[in-house]
Amino acid sequence: MKLIEVQAYGFKSFADKVNLKFNGEIVAIVGPNGSGKSNINDAIKWVLGESSSKALRGDSMEDVIFSGSETEKEMDKAEVILTFDNSDHEVSIPHDKFTISRVLYRGKGSNEYYINGEVARMKDIKEIAMQSGISKSSLAIISQGTISDVAEATPERRREFFEEAAGTNMYKVRKLEAQKKLEKTNEALVNITTLVDELDRQLKPLKKQAEKAKIFMDKNSQLKEVEVALLVHELNESTEIINNLKNEYGDVDSVIANLNDNLQTVESQLELVAQQRRELDKDIADFNKKISSLNEQINNLQVRSIQDRQQREWILSGKIQVSLTEKLDTIKDRLEELNAIIASYKQFENQANLQIQNLSEKNTEIHKKLFELNKNLSAQYDNRSKLNARLEQFKDIRDNKLTLTKGTKTIVENSSLFKGYKGIVSDLLEVPQEYTLAVETVLASALQNIVVDVPETAVSAVEFLKNNKAGRATFIPLSSIRPRNIREEHLIVAQTQEGFIGVLSNLIKTKKEFDTLRQFLLGNILITNNIDEANRLSKLLEKKYMIVTLDGDIIRVGGIITGGQSAQQSNTFELDKKIQELEDLIPQITSKINELTKTRDDLQFQKEQMTTNNRELSVQLSAIKQKQQEAVNEFDELKNQYETQTNKKVTLEENIDFSQTIETYISERDSTLAILNSKNQKLKEINISIDALIDQKSDINANYREAMSVREKYLVQQTKANSVIEQANKRLSEQYSLLYENAKELYYNPDIDYSSAKKIVQNLKIELKELGNVNIDSIEELTQTQQRYDKVSESQKELTDAKNIIEKAIEEMDKIIIEKITNTVELVNNEFKFVFNKMFGGGMAEIKYTDPNNLLETGLDIIAQPPGKSVKNLKLFSGGEKALIAISLLFSILKAKPLPLCILDEVEAALDEANVIRFAEFLHKLKQDTQFIVITHRQGTMERVDKLYGATMQNRGVTTFFSVELSKAKELIKDKITGANNG
Repeated sequence: MKLIEVQAYGFKSFADKVNLKFNGEIVAIVGPNGSGKSNINDAIKWVLGESSSKALRGDSMEDVIFSGSETEKEMDKAEVILTFDNSDHEVSIPHDKFTISRVLYRGKGSNEYYINGEVARMKDIKEIAMQSGISKSSLAIISQGTISDVAEATPERRREFFEEAAGTNMYKVRKLEAQKKLEKTNEALVNITTLVDELDRQLKPLKKQAEKAKIFMDKNSQLKEVEVALLVHELNESTEIINNLKNEYGDVDSVIANLNDNLQTVESQLELVAQQRRELDKDIADFNKKISSLNEQINNLQVRSIQDRQQREWILSGKIQVSLTEKLDTIKDRLEELNAIIASYKQFENQANLQIQNLSEKNTEIHKKLFELNKNLSAQYDNRSKLNARLEQFKDIRDNKLTLTKGTKTIVENSSLFKGYKGIVSDLLEVPQEYTLAVETVLASALQNIVVDVPETAVSAVEFLKNNKAGRATFIPLSSIRPRNIREEHLIVAQTQEGFIGVLSNLIKTKKEFDTLRQFLLGNILITNNIDEANRLSKLLEKKYMIVTLDGDIIRVGGIITGGQSAQQSNTFELDKKIQELEDLIPQITSKINELTKTRDDLQFQKEQMTTNNRELSVQLSAIKQKQQEAVNEFDELKNQYETQTNKKVTLEENIDFSQTIETYISERDSTLAILNSKNQKLKEINISIDALIDQKSDINANYREAMSVREKYLVQQTKANSVIEQANKRLSEQYSLLYENAKELYYNPDIDYSSAKKIVQNLKIELKELGNVNIDSIEELTQTQQRYDKVSESQKELTDAKNIIEKAIEEMDKIIIEKITNTVELVNNEFKFVFNKMFGGGMAEIKYTDPNNLLETGLDIIAQPPGKSVKNLKLFSGGEKALIAISLLFSILKAKPLPLCILDEVEAALDEANVIRFAEFLHKLKQDTQFIVITHRQGTMERVDKLYGATMQNRGVTTFFSVELSKAKELIKDKITGANNG
């Protein structure tokens, strides 16, 4: 594999596009100091994955982007493209030629990598570099610093160069990955072993509970079978009893109905005859009264007949006539006065009644208004009471932590006992309203987790809960948790999707000391608008992250979806908001209550005023009515006097013949006596009919009582049977969820022995009671726990197998590393002796292990003895000697383990001219297997390379490259030397 082209634009001083082509020969890049020639070295290192800005001679990675000059403005991006010839297919890319490139945009911060123009990862490019041996940290890129490292490095650091040459880095990386996997596997194995032990501990009591539950269910099934059969038997028997009763006593109601009809007929007849008797009694009493009256009138007339004879004489004299006439005139005058008074009283009464009616109507209207007002006022009072109750409830929840579990609440109430107590999760997160449902759904019970400083605080709190039997709680030690996050490339994908809102941890706030907590709880959770958008995003991200929607629907890792409408729960983050809303609303309602109360009081005052007016009018009207009645009474009395006096006058004026009148009364009395005798006879007949009807009614009542007694017995038996049916049906329904028809079809046994079955039921109930408390769910729990135990045990076995495989793989990689490093050291050692001798013109050199018993980690020492000198510590040699020893070692490595490409950046700077020539000539011995790019300013090197590129800065701050023909360069050098000699 060969590097055939380097293209750079915007990288460091390359404001103009740079395009350097290579054909596999030794190429030198020359130029004065500060011309930017070494930036080619940096550009190649950068593309191969260098991530340290210091290694690229900058403070930050953005320093590699051209920052501008006096003539050129700064650039927005840096881009470098390397093109390789892969015709030997040393790299596993199915092309004879391929490119790798890296782009960095100013302000963006993230890099873009490409292989053959397609987006790639840094990992992919590093993989190519490791396959070919030209990674940015390998021997493929050697600078003055590398030479110094080789000479002055510790044996352990020097070993790294040999590892690069041996190609063990790939195995070391894989070993490191395997060790990390092994660590995670061991952790998982410890956890899963703990879980297996816990499940095994749970299984023992569960098996006992399940066995007991099975016995219970078996006996309960037997009980059901026998008891349902008994209930069906009772239902059949009771139904038969009812049918027999209907057959035997079914007509009793019709008999009672007929007796009732007969009784009503007799009572109607009896009432009719009794009415006739009452009428006769009245008639007889009236006739007796009339006869008595007639007898009295006859007697009176006989007395008056005597008196009238005397008065007739007075009338004839005229004195009585004058006295009566005067009295009549006086009475007539007084009557006219009274009529006028009564008329005036009536007029006042009408006016007063009209006023009272008006007041009454207004009073009714006010009463209606007061009723509505009181109703409204009562509703407002009720509303305020309810709101106050809710306010107190919310405050109680907030202040007393009523929503917390027993354990969590205990720790919160005793938080002063634990110095490292920080609070509960829900109190430490500041969640905007629109995200509260999402956060509550995701965290759920974790909102009650207690945050502490270190695990020791949590252990102390757990012991406190155990000692006080105060429940359980979950603790989050801040020192133990690490932030969780979304991988950068996945986040970039998510940000392009419609409906994506963000990473949930970025949407809420916490105090700075709880940032890690926020990232730990929510750092790897995404949020979208709705479930459809969440589903699309989950598929796009290969279901690797939990995604929650604003409505609280969740798609979990692996694609499990949870959603819908749950019962309303107490919103931890909404309590303060609800409390504030209620505290704002209650004064508004109180204000309305005050307004309504004032309106009510005004109406009440109006009502009282009208009531007072009405009462006063009523008093006045009552007084008028009393006077009116007095006037009417006086009027009636005078009128009676007037009529009496008039009758007297008429009587006196008449010439009365009392004897004729007496005869008339006597005749009327006799006819009345005849009618009375007839009535008395009819009364006797009616009394006989009444006695007969009473006897008939007595007989009917006796028959009715007998029928009712029979009916009562029938009803008692029917009610008893119906009660048995009702109770049996109720037990079938409530206890066994069966209807009679289903029970009969499934459990009916016509041959059942009732008494034996009752005894069986009784015994089964005793046995069930003796079993005590039974956990029916234990059967399902046992199945689930056993399945979980089997699954976890299988996982434990898989992890154990995985652990063994990883350990074996690490062991194999250690063997490979040892084999490769020892082979490489041996090969390099052989070459080192030869190269050292050539470079120094004699002497001896050797590489030795610092710890031969630990070949996996041993360092490497260089033993050197230049010609004419003794063996001594490498650090005691001069700078030039150390550089030449280091170059000799590097050349030995390249000779033993050739690399496709090697960039030498002024590595010969410390050598004298003679050694520079040796250095340059030795490159030609290696160029058959290795392509060299030499950055140099040494004449001896420039004279002996195959091709030259010159670097210059015609415009300040901008590097320009140009190709130099080697023959011309040599002439220029020769002329320069000649000129110097002549001078």
